[in-house]
Amino acid sequence: MSDVRIIPATRDEGLIVAALALQMDLEDDAATPRPGFITEYADAWLADYARRPTWLAFGPEGEAVGLVQAALITKLPSLRRPVVSWLHVGQVFVVRAHRGHGLAGRMLTDVQDWARRHQVDRIQLNARQQARSVYERAGFTPAADRLMEWRP
Repeated sequence: MSDVRIIPATRDEGLIVAALALQMDLEDDAATPRPGFITEYADAWLADYARRPTWLAFGPEGEAVGLVQAALITKLPSLRRPVVSWLHVGQVFVVRAHRGHGLAGRMLTDVQDWARRHQVDRIQLNARQQARSVYERAGFTPAADRLMEWRP
């Protein structure tokens, strides 16, 4: 998996982000595809781009093989407490052919490095039971029933 490249997504990659989000949704038996979804998703992601840090993983042939998408949340200023920011990771996805090789963990490491550089207080996510071990290996700890968090 060392031949996989992980980068922060740029505005030019909105359709790639949308295509991976669609692929992730389609793995859920309850999801029903609809015409125009990729454009709808890309437009919504682009409209909120500044608050949606996203990372993409590309395989050796340049194909998109993974996605981490987060929302940056910053508390408003207060006289009683410092201004803090945190990331809520909403999506971690690796295409089937690249699963089981540590790619999700590598992407999470990039997210954690970004959080340190941007003075983010914590990263949180809601973990499905089958994915908890991936997050635990990345240093996330249980904060509540499904909520896990990582602090620098």
